[in-house]
Formats: sequence, structure tokens, C-alpha cells
Amino acid sequence: MNRAIVEFVSRQRIGHLATADMAGNPSVIPICFVLGKDQTVYTALDSKQKSVKVSNLKRVTNISENSTVSIVFDVYSEDWEELAYVILFGEASLIEDPVEQKQAEALLREKYTQYETFLEHNAPIIRIDVDRSKSWGSI
Repeated sequence: MNRAIVEFVSRQRIGHLATADMAGNPSVIPICFVLGKDQTVYTALDSKQKSVKVSNLKRVTNISENSTVSIVFDVYSEDWEELAYVILFGEASLIEDPVEQKQAEALLREKYTQYETFLEHNAPIIRIDVDRSKSWGSI
């Protein structure tokens, strides 16, 4: 990611994570996220109410079947000269390293004060290793 993309993504409060199962059936969900080092994005499986167990969430089962994902960050304005988006493409996995998990959790808590309530300690966190990006508009 170039500097302009990193700065644009860093300013965003929400992204939209796209996953697909083994058959290619897509799923998109809004996420809270943080950029880590080395073109890595972290998003937590927090304690907000879920309709299924965390391990059965569609994004988790999709990632276990097909780790290729994308994330869209966009800005809308009535002045269409100000429209912009960035799409990040990469490989996703659940963090297994406890040191990385704690670092990602700390970054997420720093960005979102709501995580003092909605993020359990040692909550599962998805790591996305970004391998390319695409941008358009006034990023």
C-alpha cells in the first residue's frame, strides 16, 4: 500500500469485509478494524450479540474454507468530486500467536473506546495480510 492509501484507510472507522465459501458464495459484513505493521489489517470477533457461536460465524467458516478476502473502505459525498474508495485484497486467518493477538487487541482498543465494553480479553482476532490494493477518487 502506498502512503496515500494507508492514510485514507487509517482515517476510516468502518470497512466492509468480503469473504466467500469454497463454492464462491459471497458474504459481506461491516467491520471495525485497525491497520498493523507490514500491510496487515486486524478485526476482532467482539462480544456484541451474535446469532450463532463465534466459531460458526459466516466470515469465520468462509475464511477456513477460502482465505482470500477483500475489504472496501469508501467515502460518499453529495459532491461527486469528493467520492473515493480503497479496496484491499489479501489472505485472512485467525491469529494463533498470543503475542500478536495481544498487540492487535491493544491497537483495536486504542482506536475504539467501545472495545472497553465489547471486546473480551483474548477474543479471537482475524488477521488479513494485504497483498494488493486498488483505489479510486479523492483519497
